[in-house]
Amino acid sequence: MIVNHIKKRKDMEKKTDKTKVYNVIIMDRSGSMWDIQKPAIQGFNEVLGGVKAAQTKYAETQEQFITLVLFDSASIDEVYWNADPSKAAILTAETYVPGACTPLYDAMGRTLTKLEKELKGDENHSVIVTVITDGYENSSHEYNLAAIKALVEHLKDEGWSFAYMGTDHDVHGVSVSLSITNVIKFEKTEEKTLETFRKERRARERWVEEENNFNLNCPNASYEERIRFEKQRAARFYQED
Repeated sequence: MIVNHIKKRKDMEKKTDKTKVYNVIIMDRSGSMWDIQKPAIQGFNEVLGGVKAAQTKYAETQEQFITLVLFDSASIDEVYWNADPSKAAILTAETYVPGACTPLYDAMGRTLTKLEKELKGDENHSVIVTVITDGYENSSHEYNLAAIKALVEHLKDEGWSFAYMGTDHDVHGVSVSLSITNVIKFEKTEEKTLETFRKERRARERWVEEENNFNLNCPNASYEERIRFEKQRAARFYQED
């Protein structure tokens, strides 16, 4: 009886924990991004501002984390990894310097594999991953298309959501090949780049609002119920009212 009581109490404590929301952005830093360096910096900083605002607005039900991975063939860098948004520095022309080629698969593979391992055993979380690029994969060594597609599909089954923002290539064709259905294709101009990042910010604002409503309406939701909720909304990340 005592053991059952303790187990029940632990289960209740677990269910009332804040939901951990993992905001993951994997952004191209290859040479061709020079053309939109300024709006890409400004746009990302607006997205970061939205995550910071969500951390304050939904402090009672959620805990926000921000991960930014910048990639080119010279290096794949974790600018910050599961960081407290309030402590995450904005991007600048000194910290976002495009150059070299595009190891898209390696950037995705490393990021997703590492995060999956870290979240193992944590049932109360939500993950939204956005990939931003202006060109095709051309320099990966560790992962190929088949491996990344399989990884994305596996994580979607676990309730993760994915989005793809692209320009200057067959954006929809590439996103389909990666099994990503939330897609924005934008013109490679300062105005359209900023417009697209602002759409990303609005999408994340809606995302955490839905998360908050789910937590308030279903405070004792099971893991299976949470996965069902995440899957139901997974394909409408960019859908605006």
